[in-house]
Amino acid sequence: MSEYRHIYQLIEAVFNLDGIRELCMEVKLDTGIDLQYENLAGDTIRRKAQELQEFARRNMITPELLLAIHRLQPRADLRPFGGPAPDLSKPERPVEKEENGGNQGKPVEPILPKTVYDNFDITIRPSGTSNAYRIEAKSPNGEASAAAPQVFPFENDEYQYLARSLRDVQISEPQFANDMGELLRRFLFPAPIQELFSTTLNVSRAQGKDGIRVRININQESSELYQVPWEYCRDDKSFLSLNADTPLVRYMPTNRTPAPISVPSPVKILLAWANPQDLAQLDVQSEIDAVKDALAAFTASGKVVIEELPNATSSTLASKVRQNPPHIFHFIGHGALLPSGGGALALDNGRNSHVLLDGDRMLRLFQGDDTKLIILSACQSGAMSDKSDKSSSSEAFMGLAPKLVWGGLPAVVAMQYDLPNQAARPFMQTLYEFLALGRPLDTAVTEARIGLDFNILESPYWGIPVLFMRAPDGNIWA
Repeated sequence: MSEYRHIYQLIEAVFNLDGIRELCMEVKLDTGIDLQYENLAGDTIRRKAQELQEFARRNMITPELLLAIHRLQPRADLRPFGGPAPDLSKPERPVEKEENGGNQGKPVEPILPKTVYDNFDITIRPSGTSNAYRIEAKSPNGEASAAAPQVFPFENDEYQYLARSLRDVQISEPQFANDMGELLRRFLFPAPIQELFSTTLNVSRAQGKDGIRVRININQESSELYQVPWEYCRDDKSFLSLNADTPLVRYMPTNRTPAPISVPSPVKILLAWANPQDLAQLDVQSEIDAVKDALAAFTASGKVVIEELPNATSSTLASKVRQNPPHIFHFIGHGALLPSGGGALALDNGRNSHVLLDGDRMLRLFQGDDTKLIILSACQSGAMSDKSDKSSSSEAFMGLAPKLVWGGLPAVVAMQYDLPNQAARPFMQTLYEFLALGRPLDTAVTEARIGLDFNILESPYWGIPVLFMRAPDGNIWA
């Protein structure tokens, strides 16, 4: 995978500027080539690292560079680049001196390079004409916009047919996704934006980055577009959200910057579910097992703690969250649409029926900087006949998710259609595996989509999960 192929990312991860200076001296002594730290362009760690990687490539001394890195940082894993394996018997050389002895005496895992994307922002605004929108794109390589307002085909028979076919997961098939992807491409990528997109992706790859993060920003005045399945959108070659080079997120910039924290140890997950007797009964166990299986090694090592809350009521949920705020809150169950058009969780009321927890109360419950991610799963058994219940749950969660992100939550994953249990299990398992490895959230979601696509070839379930996010770089941790 591309994130393991760029030496500069590893240099950035394990060296500060003084460390890069020392690394230059080591390479110079090994090769006799006049490598001067001061001659490397830039004044940031990343820029210096990129210049050092390029210098080594031009002078054909990349193997010597890898050996020098290994001597200075023996615990770094250089095998993805053809270099030495990590030597965990050697003491760690931290980038910065840690207080109180840091991790002294504890085993340190091999250091992996960071995932680095450029951002490609697509903003959709109302034009003043019904169903017509202004589309603008911005990237490090410039800006572009559609020459005229783009009309979204809400009333088009083809769009209506495809939307219904994808929503009914029992008949959904890959061709529906292909056709929807092409329809959405024509709307979202008029010629000027397609040209900027292709240029930005090519430049990003040439610079050794992992690709471009496609961030769709829908103006609040165009909330009707929230229900459009953008996750099936294609560019001129492939599905954006099935390509590790182009993760797709619904980006919601706000005036509240997420408060960065280090990856907590342990990561606390609250796994809650509700199955009120007055609603259609759900099979939640498969998804619960998937989460536990994905994190088994991490829970065994103490890096992740999962707390379960079965038959969640509003009072038991509030008590759990307020006493011990989770870093990730994962809810499995029903949602409900409110008269206002928003969504709510359907919790147990303790008296054989349900009670609704709306977005305002959820925001009050999760206010603070501890909870970084909420996952709302309306998974259903594909054999259930009552589609209205399933659809309303998905629509409710899709209405609830943007409200939570606008209100201050860094990220929410919701399901725009009901996700069958056979698909929920592999998706959640891969998602949590990549999150536990410290990968950016959008990378984890993309990898989970790809895994699901190969797990179930006959149905495009991979487009059902939706990522709403306001973290600019996809990292829910610092």
